Amino acid sequence: MPSQSAPAFLAHVAHNLRRLRGAAGLSQKALAQASGVSLRMIGGIENGATSVSTSTLDRIGVALGASLADLVADPAQERSSTIDRLGWQGERGGEGVLRTSVVARREVETWEWTLQPGERYQAGADPRGWHVQVIVVEGCLSLQLADGEHELRAQAMLFDSAQAHAFANRGEGLLRFYRITIC
Repeated sequence: MPSQSAPAFLAHVAHNLRRLRGAAGLSQKALAQASGVSLRMIGGIENGATSVSTSTLDRIGVALGASLADLVADPAQERSSTIDRLGWQGERGGEGVLRTSVVARREVETWEWTLQPGERYQAGADPRGWHVQVIVVEGCLSLQLADGEHELRAQAMLFDSAQAHAFANRGEGLLRFYRITIC
């Protein structure tokens, strides 16, 4: 399972953000205002010193007219629909890896996730109009939404992701699922 270390991921995001912000002719302050992300966070990301959530990167991407894949791609490689970049790593070994990205209205992102027993990933609300489809391959996913908790085993579910949502493994074995974000 190819993935990328957190320091390399942060370096790619830092480089790409500086390049895209410069191309858009925006100062850090203007980008902070346009994206709703704090000026301090923008500076930390551009310095490669701040870990950042995908929902924050998505807000920055919307302000820049760029996709998440544009922000996380290795600048030394050509952009392709296969990304394979580590975007989250849990304390117990779980991880979220962005596997693919294809352009839709904006794009469609395919993430492969594993959560160890007891792990939980809290996601912020995506921009209005975005949706997530989850496909559970192994284990039981506890999907926490505004309308309550949904337990999914070998199932798929599509939901409006413009709300805070969380993925949790309350079981005793490994949980493996795909998260497809439709932007």
